[in-house]
Order: sequence, then structure tokens, then C-alpha cells
Amino acid sequence: MGTEGYSVAVLTKIEYAGANHESFGEAADALQRLAELPISSKHVHRVSERLGRQRGQQRDHQVEKMKAGKLSPAHAQPPQVAAIHLDAGKIQLRADDGKAGVRQPHWADTKVGCLLTYTAPQCTADPQPQPPAVFLDPPRVMRLCQEIQQVRSNPSTRPTAAKARAKPSKKAVIERPERLVRTAVATMEDAEAFGWMVASEAMQRGFYQASHKAIVGDGGNWIEPLGQMHFPGWVQVLDFLHLLTHLYGVATAAYPDDGKLAWGFYARTLRWAWSGKVEQVAAALEEQAIRLGPPPPDAKDGDRRKIVAKCLAYVRKNVDRMNYPQYRREGLPVTSTAVESLIKQFNQRVKGTEKFWLEGGAEAILQSRAAYLSDDGRADTLFTQRTRGHAVGRNRLRLCA
Repeated sequence: MGTEGYSVAVLTKIEYAGANHESFGEAADALQRLAELPISSKHVHRVSERLGRQRGQQRDHQVEKMKAGKLSPAHAQPPQVAAIHLDAGKIQLRADDGKAGVRQPHWADTKVGCLLTYTAPQCTADPQPQPPAVFLDPPRVMRLCQEIQQVRSNPSTRPTAAKARAKPSKKAVIERPERLVRTAVATMEDAEAFGWMVASEAMQRGFYQASHKAIVGDGGNWIEPLGQMHFPGWVQVLDFLHLLTHLYGVATAAYPDDGKLAWGFYARTLRWAWSGKVEQVAAALEEQAIRLGPPPPDAKDGDRRKIVAKCLAYVRKNVDRMNYPQYRREGLPVTSTAVESLIKQFNQRVKGTEKFWLEGGAEAILQSRAAYLSDDGRADTLFTQRTRGHAVGRNRLRLCA
């Protein structure tokens, strides 16, 4: 088939394989076995990156229209409930693409936005006044905190007493809003550029006209300014799972030798937080801070006093983002699990101990990956709007359809 006299159908297969398999080598093997398409991993790499760059150009054009005030929603009917989940991931980069070997390897950030719509809420009261049973099950809470990598206490002193386990009860029927359509935004650019990308995506999807709308994040110092700049008046929700891990960390720090007392402190503060009783949570943390004393200026991250002080500051900073009963009544999400899951899906492609990307190539693959992780069919739209461009490889000066 030459280098790139490829039909649209073949290009679709190449990009899909390059964006969704764990490596370009696996993608080339899959194309050979499943599509009987003999193509080298290097060529899959080149074609995938070029198409990803085209997607990035489309994204940037949309951003420019947003900045100029010329971008409008793609659909006349706005969603009832819209939420934007924001978080950051990690990716490994290298210095150049010269001779064999990896030079100057280093970690860099990826920023990910998960834009979700939901069905409209049908309740006037809190649909789930009690926290989920999983949040009161010691082994599962421990695993959850380990996954989020917030707790660093000695495993032998964590609150795992059998008596602390929540008693089984009849499973309550909880009416939750149904998730509808997800789209993804991802980049390696800075928070300012990322904010415009998310805002243009939200505008195109009609999020600004939604009846209920929220920004959900973990309290990172870049999320709140982004929300204030691009989404003024939206509800800003502190991810409850990150708050949970902070409370669990305080419990283990406050009572390192008594699992029962630690679990009791955690369970009380978690119930208060779930019920929106932020003042009681802050008071409990202040009590522990006074009991342990202030941390010295040179305190290490594992210092008990520093853990308590850090959590108290975290709660005070986010007090206006913790009205969880109201958020549930409005059908808004209270956790960022949607974007945590999305980041894992991105990581399946771009993150690994043996993967070292060039920055431009990583950005391109993130765009293709985002397209295939979105539910609105945009992965295929590129090929219906595709312009003529240069091929790659030996015949790169030939125009391709």
C-alpha cells in the first residue's frame, strides 16, 4: 500500500490501534493479525502522532473561537445537570529523539478534564443522608487511602480493629442521577491554557446553560482559580474521597497506638463531613491540633503534628466547597472518581516505567486518546472533515486524500 495512500477506513484503524494499545509495537501487531495490514510500529507511530496533531489543531481553533466570543453550543437543548471533573496525572518525558537511548528522563504533569452530563434530579431531600458502607469498612478504607497515596502511617498502627467494622444492614435503595455523555480533555500545557480548553469544550456542549452545574476537584491550588476565571457562579465541589483520606490520615496520626480510638475519630468526622457539618469537623481537628501542639518549621511530612495541621488548613480552605447534602439534592457528584478513572485510562496508554515520550508526541497521542475516550463520536468526525495533507515516510512530499 506504499507509505500513505491509505483510505479513510485504514487511517481510522491505524489511529485507533496507536491510541488504544499499550505501545505502537502492540498496535502494529494487532493491525497485522486483525486487519491483515502490514505496517511497522514506526509508521504506526508517525501516522498516529500526525493525526493527533490534527486533533490538537482543531482543539486550538475551537479555543481561539472561545476567546473571541464566537463559539456557540453544538446543540440547541442544554443539559439539565453538568459537571466538570478536573485532576492531574503524570507522564515520563525524554530530552530528544537522537541516537538510541534515553537522555534526561523526567516526570511531567498531564492535566485531564472529564465533562459529564447527568439526568435531572427528582428529589427535594438528601437522597443519601448516610455515607456509603464502603466508607465505614476499615479494610476497604485502608485500601482506598493507599490507592490515593495520602496515608503514610505504619500499617501495624492503622485502625483495623474488628469491632470497628460496620454492621451489615439491608441495602438501601438510593436514587442517583444517571450518567449520560462523557467527553475528555487532556494536555501537557499549563493550567491557563488547559482552562481555555476546558471552557471551550464546556461551551460547545452547552454546559453554561445547564440548570445545575459544578466543578469537582481535589482542592489543588490550580483548580479553584481556574473555576473562578472560566466558570464564575458554578458550584465548586471538594472531592469527598480526598477529604476522606485526609481525615483517615489525621486519625492514624492522632492515635498511632490505639486502632479503636483512631477509627472512632475517623468515623465521627467522616459522618459529620458527609452531612455537611463542616464546623464540627473543623472543631475536632482543632482539638487534635491543640492536643499535639504546632509542628516545628522543619517538621517532616510524616510528623503527626504536621499531618493534623495540614488537614485543618485543608478543611478551612475548602469550607465553602463541602455542602454535600445540597450537592446531592441538586444531582451533582460529590467525588471525582469519574476523572480518577479517566486518568487511569489515559495512563494505560501513556504511562509506564519503560515509556519515555517526546513532549510533542505525547501531546498528540493524548488528543487521539481523548477522542476515543469521549462518548460523542468525535473520534470518527476527524476523518469526515479531514483536509489534504502531506504523507509521511519516503513519499512524504505526495499529497494524500
